[in-house]
Amino acid sequence: MTGFGVLGVACGLIACGPPPRATTEDASTGRVDSAVLRDGDVRDGAVVDGPSSATDAATDAATDAATATSDAGGTTGQDAAVGVITGGPCMSGATGATAYRIRWIQAGSTAQVVHEVNGLPDHSRDHAGAFGFQIGFTPSFVDPFLGEGGLLLDSSDFVDLEITTAGISQITSAKLSIFGRSFNTTASGSFTWQTFVGTGAAPTNLVSNVAPYAWSTADMTSELAPNDPTTLIRIKAGPSSGALVVRRIELCLEAS
Repeated sequence: MTGFGVLGVACGLIACGPPPRATTEDASTGRVDSAVLRDGDVRDGAVVDGPSSATDAATDAATDAATATSDAGGTTGQDAAVGVITGGPCMSGATGATAYRIRWIQAGSTAQVVHEVNGLPDHSRDHAGAFGFQIGFTPSFVDPFLGEGGLLLDSSDFVDLEITTAGISQITSAKLSIFGRSFNTTASGSFTWQTFVGTGAAPTNLVSNVAPYAWSTADMTSELAPNDPTTLIRIKAGPSSGALVVRRIELCLEAS
């Protein structure tokens, strides 16, 4: 598996640019625990797929029914796969088809990731996780009362989506969306991303801090390269409130 290294305190991710693509992984579990990266830093706290509880399943069913896009009257651009992307309509309502979507569920106080959709042509890389800047990091599940609850994404951690755009010759549009809210009682939030192509940020205060949860979508077309066998998207909270509760993350593409 390929991923970013966690850079030191004196050198932030954005300032130093993308680190080298090398990491280690336990092949039997798919878990990256204290994986030593090529630059000597440590990425810790990966969480892999696991079954959701009955309560979580019921909550998600209700959420899906409320947020999924449907059109019984006929076929539109949101009703069919776009180009080579086969994940179906985007739950976020973003243009294109679902290339990748994950959901965070509760496992005690820990946030655990469930892979919902991989609509990319190549599934050889299909991994997502939350990772901390300190050894021993555990992804936290928060906000189970005002909303569905989800991953606490703040200055202590980040999310990596490890995929491949192999088999895609052109990307016309790439939209990155999160479903959740700002985990701050006084401020709306935002999020940033980094790939090996470049960096980007959602508009300031895009993510509301009130319930119910909502989809927030930003354009990352210029930061996603076609036919890249080792695509990695790193997502962080900020600037705005600096803390988000994230239930779902979705990537929607118009591609060929």
